Amino acid sequence: MASTSGEEASFHTSFTLVSGTPPPVSFVVRVVTTNIIMSPRGPDPTSATAAGLALVEYRRWKKEQDKLAKIMQDLPGVPTKIEFTDIKRATRNFHDTMKLGKGGFGAVYRCTLPASASRTGEPMEVAVNKFLAEVSIINRLRHKNIVPLLGWSYHKGVPALVYEYMTNGSLDQHLFRRREEDATISQWDTRYNIVRDIATGLHYVHHEHEPMVLHRDFKASNIMLDSTFRARLGDFGIACTVAANKSYVTGIAGTFGYIGPDYATTGKATRKTDIYAFGVLILEVVTGKKNTDVQPDDDHITDWVWRLHRQGILLQAVDNNILTAGAGDIILIDDEARRLLLLGLACTNPNPSNRPTMVEVVQIIKKLASTPQVPLERPAFVWPLQD
Repeated sequence: MASTSGEEASFHTSFTLVSGTPPPVSFVVRVVTTNIIMSPRGPDPTSATAAGLALVEYRRWKKEQDKLAKIMQDLPGVPTKIEFTDIKRATRNFHDTMKLGKGGFGAVYRCTLPASASRTGEPMEVAVNKFLAEVSIINRLRHKNIVPLLGWSYHKGVPALVYEYMTNGSLDQHLFRRREEDATISQWDTRYNIVRDIATGLHYVHHEHEPMVLHRDFKASNIMLDSTFRARLGDFGIACTVAANKSYVTGIAGTFGYIGPDYATTGKATRKTDIYAFGVLILEVVTGKKNTDVQPDDDHITDWVWRLHRQGILLQAVDNNILTAGAGDIILIDDEARRLLLLGLACTNPNPSNRPTMVEVVQIIKKLASTPQVPLERPAFVWPLQD
């Protein structure tokens, strides 16, 4: 790596998302690269020191990445390594013509791996994610509603995880950017099943998996849809495990609009902070609106839906694009929509102690428990928190 004299030495981390489809193997790639940028500003007695520190930092980072890659090879359940050259070749060296779009962590590409790169030797749709820290969690998760890890790749300090490719992309692409070909998302059954699938996946990481996993970034763009629009929870990049004798992890993470008042106040992530985000997501699925894309007088989707609930016109929140086939269909949709809207409000109760658990949530969605009782007036946030 060449160095340049200068007053400034800074590290810039960039993320590249790479996506692909058949034939014969398709995938999405997210890799991380680190570049050291030094701006020449003429002679300066501190420039050599700055450059030296930058070089030392880079070497330390590179050594850690190599060590982590070695650890990843030894982790139980992690599949075969996929050569980075196959990924690079499949994306035509990440050429613009292969680009599908741009996500939160960079560009998304469409590409095809040869069958020889597949562990089965047969066509396989996959997705590749750069987060090495994520592997310690995701490699142990086995559930039909969680995007499965299939393999990994590593090149010059750049790690990547390989996931199954979800044909219909992420939920936000269909829910908020409606196109004529997105008629499936206008079917009520599709939306109800999406909520059920997400709830089942969250129940698994909260109550079935040991140790417990907190996702910490529940949102529509992290819900992936397969070819039949069944939903799977993805992107565990900032997820964390919680020890059996502990109920929270300190440190705010996540996305604006999905963070509850308790999380913002305490900085402690718990099951109930994931449930708040899940409640926001329920309201988005039923209404077809982003959590901040509501009426001018309302700052957030919870403000709007709770106001309609107070006025006795809750069902006016249901997306007008929902398709109905007949009178009986309308009655069913009204009943299920009311159930989900009230569940969404219950999950976003400002006070975490009053939110349902994921055990209760799944029972409500499966109609094994009654629709939650939600007060007409949204409760005030109580501080300090009540157990």
